[in-house]
Amino acid sequence: MSTRDNTSSTPVVKTSLFKRHENLTVLSIFLSFVLIIVLWQLIASGFSKYPTFISPVNILNILQQVAVPGIIAVSMTMVMISGGIDLSVGMLASLVSIVVSLGISRWGFGVVPSIALGISAAIVLEAVMGFIISRTRIEPFIITLGGMISFQGIALLLSNSREVVMKGELDFLTANLIEGARDPITGLALRVPPYVLIFFLVALIGGLMLTYTKFGRRIYAVGTNPRAAFLAGIDVKNMKLAVYCIQGLLVGIGATMLLARINTGIITLGQGLEIDTIAMVVIGGTALSGGRGNIVGTLIGVIFLGSIANAMNMLRLPSEVQFLAKGLIIIIAVSAGDVSRRISDYRTLKRERASARAAAAAATGGANQQGQEMLSARPKQTV
Repeated sequence: MSTRDNTSSTPVVKTSLFKRHENLTVLSIFLSFVLIIVLWQLIASGFSKYPTFISPVNILNILQQVAVPGIIAVSMTMVMISGGIDLSVGMLASLVSIVVSLGISRWGFGVVPSIALGISAAIVLEAVMGFIISRTRIEPFIITLGGMISFQGIALLLSNSREVVMKGELDFLTANLIEGARDPITGLALRVPPYVLIFFLVALIGGLMLTYTKFGRRIYAVGTNPRAAFLAGIDVKNMKLAVYCIQGLLVGIGATMLLARINTGIITLGQGLEIDTIAMVVIGGTALSGGRGNIVGTLIGVIFLGSIANAMNMLRLPSEVQFLAKGLIIIIAVSAGDVSRRISDYRTLKRERASARAAAAAATGGANQQGQEMLSARPKQTV
């Protein structure tokens, strides 16, 4: 009796390019935006000047502007993948800046102890919120909203509602690492402060942690299905607490870098920072519901959002128009990513159904042939 291997006739399900490379959608939108701005500048100059938008000095300027929110966006990505959110990062950054500036200029702690105090305060406060979120069923949105208001009050009490001015004690964090280098196109001096390298280092560590470590895989598991993660032996409560502690660490680092740039601890230093970081993370493809996202996508979202603001300034658009354009581009980018994801899922589902039908047909055909072979092999009775 002969048998046939039907698995070889089963068609292989091919996934969409956008499904296999989940960051391709936002990357294509970002590159399209850059192309539009470059063409705009070329047309405006009559194709006689190099587009300054993609000049080295402007690219480094964009990186300087997005480095601090980018550092915080890395930890926000982890928080959102785990199923949480944090609205308090802006006011917490303001509080850290005030604590560090007070420690240096008034309390006499010195630079390093003051920085350590500010970062430690951020970790402790985030840990408190993370403990409440992980041990109760209260939505993270509510807890972090209350934290934002509380941190604002603490910052105002510590500073007596006044700004705390320093004397350049943190200038070493803004030093130019490529002193003397010049842009070959514009002739302007190039500048790379340490916090830009810190941003890329934090993004690298965060990406490796999420992709290649057991801790990172557990963050995805908790965000995808907390109940299933618990049944699989994962300590869901402490995982949620851990990501908020990481958030506190990076908010403290980012706030210190931001303080070094302006040399003044003030309550408005982190104003709107939470909106920018959440927008960067969501543009990069991280789901608000948790369980999906990556640092590469966040990195694209960070540079994309910074490029939008930079391009609006270069085009000398009024601030009102800038807000409108920025909001519309964010909506279009996020919507396009969702539509692309839905189309990819639909196409994948159709291929899987076609594959299942082909496999079922092959199995039925094989069974019929096997039955015919058995009947033909049966000995004939003689009368």
